[in-house]
Amino acid sequence: MMKKRLILPLLLLFVFVANIGQVAAQDEPGCDNPQVAYLAERGDVTCEEIIALHDAGFGYGEILKAMVIAGGLEDPETTWQMLLEVREENFGWGQISRAYGLAEQFSDLGITAEQLLDLRESGFGWGPIIHAQAIANADYGVSFEEAMAMMAAGMGWGEIRQELGLENGPPPWAGRGNGNGNGGQGQGDNPGNGNGNAANPGNGNGNNGQGNGNPGNGNGQGNNGHGNGNNGQGNGNGNGNGHGNGGDD
Repeated sequence: MMKKRLILPLLLLFVFVANIGQVAAQDEPGCDNPQVAYLAERGDVTCEEIIALHDAGFGYGEILKAMVIAGGLEDPETTWQMLLEVREENFGWGQISRAYGLAEQFSDLGITAEQLLDLRESGFGWGPIIHAQAIANADYGVSFEEAMAMMAAGMGWGEIRQELGLENGPPPWAGRGNGNGNGGQGQGDNPGNGNGNAANPGNGNGNNGQGNGNPGNGNGQGNNGHGNGNNGQGNGNGNGNGHGNGGDD
């Protein structure tokens, strides 16, 4: 009987403390805007910080994209705030997502996402960059820089194989599917999930689908070749789907 008498006061105390926390969050400046409140909670920052970013020129959608991409990376040191800084350098979100995804995929090479973006900006397509990464990652004794020089010279796999004295066989990038799909975002509590399909060679990137309603799911499809997925738009349940299609760019 004594235990039952103790449980009820403890439950009432818990409810009281929880209500105080909710009131405090609502009283925070700017949190009366549901978009601001959602982003602040998701980004683990204050509503004032989100408003400051918005005043600096970042749309709420861009802030959300940065959070989604950063949340899909394995490196906890790559924050969504860092991705917003990269965005300020006029790189698109598809480029940013692709660069950071490839940097993690070939992390043993020690090539950073910033280096990959610099190569992209200098005129290299993602196809040659990915091929160079695959060659350097294989057991050929070739560095990434040397492989990029081969790409710059316009060498095909047959010429590269002959140059390296390799036997006949498929290139090291054959059969490498890397679909990076970022979750479609709706007005809900949970982030969307991105799924890559590695059945086909090539690299596909699905960007953020934007939806209204419940959290959506983003799916990245890696098909033959290399491409950039466009933004999927969802209404109702907020299901956004990004697909990376074939064709080198």
